[in-house]
Amino acid sequence: MKNLQYLVPQGHTFTIDEERPFLITTEDLAHISRIGRLVHTLLEHTMYGLGESSHWVSSILFNGLDMYYEELGIAHPRISPTLIRVDLMVDVQGNWKIAEIDPSNKHGIGFALATCYESQAKEWQRLLSLIAAYVTEDVTIVLGRKEVFFRFEQRYFAKMLAKYTGKNVMVISEDQLTKKLEDGLILDFPFCYNPESRELLGRRFFRQPEDFINPPRHMLGGKALMTLPYEYASWLESAGMSKTQIEELKTYLPPTYLGPFIGKEVFSSGAKGVFFDAVGKNTVFQKYIPQRAFLLDGAEKFIRMACFFVQDQLGELIVSANTELPVHGGNTAVHYHVEVQ
Repeated sequence: MKNLQYLVPQGHTFTIDEERPFLITTEDLAHISRIGRLVHTLLEHTMYGLGESSHWVSSILFNGLDMYYEELGIAHPRISPTLIRVDLMVDVQGNWKIAEIDPSNKHGIGFALATCYESQAKEWQRLLSLIAAYVTEDVTIVLGRKEVFFRFEQRYFAKMLAKYTGKNVMVISEDQLTKKLEDGLILDFPFCYNPESRELLGRRFFRQPEDFINPPRHMLGGKALMTLPYEYASWLESAGMSKTQIEELKTYLPPTYLGPFIGKEVFSSGAKGVFFDAVGKNTVFQKYIPQRAFLLDGAEKFIRMACFFVQDQLGELIVSANTELPVHGGNTAVHYHVEVQ
């Protein structure tokens, strides 16, 4: 076991097992690759639909999002996300299920590259080679205030990308952006709390969207996206996604619906055991997936697999494993590079 402390702030750990990879079968790899293509198709056609006429779907996807990011989200609608992270879990039957879809930020790429590199995996540059196809100029990685936890792993990612491409790759905080942003490419558009930085990036995207490797599509990272195949399939079909693709995606996606909802215990008296937190709010309800436990390092652990795609191409896999749920969020998780048996 090795703690890659250079990737995380003091007081946190990022422990990897650099000797034993998490093994999957060629069939698993085919399923994971297929999930990536289906998710990319979902995002692509959702953007196409938003670019046509879909006020009622827009209100679902943009609910709770700042108006400025809504304007960014519908600008240049033919541009779909480039960097897509899909988190997977395994149910008790051994089926892959989607836990999260995140096509709006770059978190975790450094973790995946470091785990791969430290494990001396043969294909550790696969993700870099896919991203490098978009790196035709020097690149700026903008770090938002709420992304400060990721500052070390993003610097590692920047170092590895610069080494691979021969371009300069700089990590700049949003508060330094107005002084240090230069010409060239910008990796993505994070949530910015500095109004000057937000306006600077916004003007750049409206005028020169090709400067952004990953366009600002924050609404596609919301949980409401996962309701579309279940509640708005006909809208997705009208946007060009086939019914067959939608039904196939649902086999990997837990049943997901939009609220508001009230949660009740099986036995309750009056208001006792009733949870009203979601009343009056747009809340996503998703079926709970009992997860399979894997025997890892002599203990039964649950897993969460982060799958990094560049558009619809699989770049890298990394598994986090923990004896308790949720798998993420603490210092007790162990991380594994993934290899195919």
